[in-house]
Amino acid sequence: MTSAAAFFTNIATSGMGRAFRHRDFTLFALSGWVANSGMWLQRIGVQWLTWEITGSYGWLGAMAFADAAAIMIFLPISGTLADRGNRLVLSRIAQFLLMGLSLSLAVATLAGFINIWGLLVFMALHGVFEGFWTPLRMSITPNLVPREDMPSAIGIGSLFFNLAQFIGPAAAGILIAVFADRQIGIGVLFVITTVSFFGYLVVLFIIQLRQDETKAGPRASFLADFRDGVIYVARLRGLAWFMALMLVTTVIMRAFRELLAGYADGQFQAGPEGLAMLTSAIGVGAVAGSIFVANYKSSAGMTRLLYWSFALAIVMQTGFALAPTFWFALICTAGLGVTVAVGGIGSQILVQSAIHGEMRGRVMSLWSIIVRGGPAVGAWTIGTFTDIWDFQLVMMVATAIYLVFYLAMLPKAPVITATLESTPEDRA
Repeated sequence: MTSAAAFFTNIATSGMGRAFRHRDFTLFALSGWVANSGMWLQRIGVQWLTWEITGSYGWLGAMAFADAAAIMIFLPISGTLADRGNRLVLSRIAQFLLMGLSLSLAVATLAGFINIWGLLVFMALHGVFEGFWTPLRMSITPNLVPREDMPSAIGIGSLFFNLAQFIGPAAAGILIAVFADRQIGIGVLFVITTVSFFGYLVVLFIIQLRQDETKAGPRASFLADFRDGVIYVARLRGLAWFMALMLVTTVIMRAFRELLAGYADGQFQAGPEGLAMLTSAIGVGAVAGSIFVANYKSSAGMTRLLYWSFALAIVMQTGFALAPTFWFALICTAGLGVTVAVGGIGSQILVQSAIHGEMRGRVMSLWSIIVRGGPAVGAWTIGTFTDIWDFQLVMMVATAIYLVFYLAMLPKAPVITATLESTPEDRA
């Protein structure tokens, strides 16, 4: 057997591919990949439509913030619901709502009714429905495979998400450019998104969870369940510190993705094709990072890897801010894609492995507030300041602030490692 064949055989049998041994997970992951590709078509369409209407970094940030603010408000509620109700039934409802919303946006865009305020309302509603869906999706994945295959399942899910981030924007740039009327091209993107969501909905009627993690016995009140989730996180000191680290990381080091339409056109006059290339570059880097992390067989050593990825992000974002040419910007953007994937997948593996199953929905809803809301808050803040001052200056100041925080958090690494690289049974 050649070395290449041995490498791929190892991936399939003992690496990230081992989760594909489970039929329901495979269906869920593949349909999720198609739906995420559609989601990226929609995301690029909304970004470019916003930029064409306003030409404002601030409005790009505001769109991201409208989405994230609704997500952040609704996530704690939906996370608690995910621990109290039937996760599959709730998931079907959430996916139906997302599909209906995309269809409404497609009709309004193709009919020429859409404007900046309509887009803002759409993004807010999308945030509500996505906030409903996210804790359910994150709670389902670990319940489609046995515990020993959980890192593989999470890694594959993230790899497919990042593959979608590569394919979706590339397809979006081509489709928008094909149509003489860009708004018609964007409307077609939204139609394709609707179809991709429908496939995901069908799969949710086919799969079955391996176990019911709903807590047995008498139920506490809804508010008491939510409070217990917050207390659970606060009592795990390493988890609480890690969430604080990830909050600042997402606000400062992930905001660049929401500003790429302005960056592509405002800094390099590259148009929608440039936006697609930059977003696809993130996807290429993220795929590489995903494959690397997904082949970890356990969480041991994962915390150290994350700290190194955050350090690399500082270097790459500095290059991104000061890029003298578009091609240099593409390289830095791909590097940032690696750090986004390593940080996103590695952190989710650590958190999912370290928590009790009956708390999963609540903890992951709080986690999702950070990873979904942080970039939007950062994009709105950085975008607003960029409308006043130079883009490069604002990005460099933000990166410098993160560097100071990162150095201050280094002494917390042993506590974080001890908590997140152990299971609930190890700490019992």
